[in-house]
Amino acid sequence: MFMKILLLLSLLVGTLVQADVVKPALVEVSFFADKTVEIQIDLSLEAAMTGIGTQYKKTTDAPTSAQYDELRALSRGELRKRFKDFEVEFLGSFNFKVNGKTQALSLNRTKIDIIGYKKRPRKTILTYQAQLGEWPLELSWQYGKLYGDSALRWQVYQKDEYNWSQWQWLRGGKPSGLIDINHPEVLSATQRFYQFTGIGFDHVIPLGWDHILFIVGMALSSLLWRKLLLLVTTFTLAHTLTLGLAMIGTIDVSAKIVEPLIAFSIAYVAIENLMTHQSIKRKSIIVFLFGLIHGLGFASMLKEFKMAPDSFITTLIGFNVGVELAQLLIVLGVVSGLLILRRLKLNYRQLAVIPISIVIALIGIWWGVQRLIN
Repeated sequence: MFMKILLLLSLLVGTLVQADVVKPALVEVSFFADKTVEIQIDLSLEAAMTGIGTQYKKTTDAPTSAQYDELRALSRGELRKRFKDFEVEFLGSFNFKVNGKTQALSLNRTKIDIIGYKKRPRKTILTYQAQLGEWPLELSWQYGKLYGDSALRWQVYQKDEYNWSQWQWLRGGKPSGLIDINHPEVLSATQRFYQFTGIGFDHVIPLGWDHILFIVGMALSSLLWRKLLLLVTTFTLAHTLTLGLAMIGTIDVSAKIVEPLIAFSIAYVAIENLMTHQSIKRKSIIVFLFGLIHGLGFASMLKEFKMAPDSFITTLIGFNVGVELAQLLIVLGVVSGLLILRRLKLNYRQLAVIPISIVIALIGIWWGVQRLIN
């Protein structure tokens, strides 16, 4: 029975370790004094070219995952050449208007990251420009429904001034509606808090496989609520600390260091579950140290939103609350499953804790080695 469960879990995870998460596109629109407009799209180009949107949790869920993997393995130069053939279709998938007129955009520059390891999508930034015939008064944006979620913000550029609007989160290809450039709608602190609470939650469920596996591994360690509360609280305090420090620039650690450490932390926590006698004191210290590392991982994502100084605290707290809600949901799910097995008088450790911990440990080690190599 044990070997059957382990084999099944291994097969299920076989696709996971090869998958990239699917992230929403970040769209930034800048208006300049010479009546030019620049639109910068931060996206996974391979996902766009194979029609994989945020309706999929990971790329292997999509029917075009094989084509995605092929593009994902291409060099930057080769991917750029492939995109030229796809660009007309891509431009036709979204609708960008200024003063009610659809803009004819021309590609100004393309920035594509190196191949990197195959767990996170390769980042591409496409920068388009258009010349306006009149001064912009309003804009509207709609990303292709095929690609799902996107986030939008805009600015009337002034040198050495922060003029960015708040991020507008657009679910499932929802249009932005008309945006009055001269009289923008100001988000209240409460609206901003709820907006980034959702973003924080999404960053863990369904996008944060690193974080999900770490929390699952931690939740498998005990059914005693006091021990679990101590571990979750310790982890929360740790990643909140480094997330805040990284966001204000006090700490800056390369992703080449952070990402392998996160992967090995997943493996370590899972391996500890295989030990008969676990020291809660030792585990709490380890979880705190690993929490510091995971906080740096969160910061690398949140930095992409480049928050205004006056909204920094609200955004940071909202994001963190979203993360904690997702963590709580994962812990409750794991504990509920174990309690059901125990209530059925089954050996939940042999049936669930050990096999799942083995699989999580193998994934963590695999990711860690993969990230070190790449």
